[in-house]
Amino acid sequence: MKKYDVVRIREAFATLTQRANESLGSLNESSIGIGRYIPGSSPWERHNNGDELLFVTDGEVQIEVLGAPGGTTRERLKEGSLFVVPKGKWHQLTAADNVNILYVSPSDDGAERMRDHPVHGPDA
Repeated sequence: MKKYDVVRIREAFATLTQRANESLGSLNESSIGIGRYIPGSSPWERHNNGDELLFVTDGEVQIEVLGAPGGTTRERLKEGSLFVVPKGKWHQLTAADNVNILYVSPSDDGAERMRDHPVHGPDA
């Protein structure tokens, strides 16, 4: 067992100008951590072995989740927002400013990541 000082981690992230992650351990088959995202878009990713929980602790971010062919959900997640990305759904985060997100993600053995849009490719 270990106690984590999330306030200290958030304060340390406030001085960073690059992306960072701090692992907070695991829960069942998932990893828990805090990610510091900088302006721009993350790679597209999906988790084929479970849902992913995202909780915005500081800032705001837009999440885009691909659904059925042609169907896309976009949500603005502000500080205090909690969002669950369903298993197997491609998603991408886009931030206009720095944002910190507490996440619970399935193990990496079921994750896929790519820079280009998974449906439309680089010319989307």
